[in-house]
Amino acid sequence: MLQPFVRIVTLSLISYSFAQAGDNPFEGKWKIDAPKSSWSDGKFPKNMSLVINMSFTGDQIKYYSVNDTNKDKQPSIVDFTAKMDWTPHPFEGSARYNQVALRSLGKTQMEVLELKDGDVIVGAIYDLLPGGKRFARRGIAKGADGKSHEYEEFFDRQ
Repeated sequence: MLQPFVRIVTLSLISYSFAQAGDNPFEGKWKIDAPKSSWSDGKFPKNMSLVINMSFTGDQIKYYSVNDTNKDKQPSIVDFTAKMDWTPHPFEGSARYNQVALRSLGKTQMEVLELKDGDVIVGAIYDLLPGGKRFARRGIAKGADGKSHEYEEFFDRQ
């Protein structure tokens, strides 16, 4: 008599788990709103072209971005999969940093660190804005010259 009930509960839990994985409000494709974005050092490119794709499975993020601002060079691609457990995870493909650490700060915020051999190069808070169609990425980045600057970038859901 309990077998059908156990099967229904098990299927419900499995369905709930899959629904939760796709419930992250940052899931999807985002494009930078360059006119609204800025860097405190005044060097924000007016023609900034950056698209970010994020997908989530449980506590894991798949992050893929393409920055093709400089049309004379190959696009800069960031591609990694990491747990959102605040542990530095290896990252390849960038001379600037070689580790990422991420964590959720609640349903509408997450924190991302980009590190070079354990030294924080970029620290950012992703903040989903009301309505869920836009997020702000605010942070501090250390430049190649060792000087830090703040930034605020806005992204729109595509």
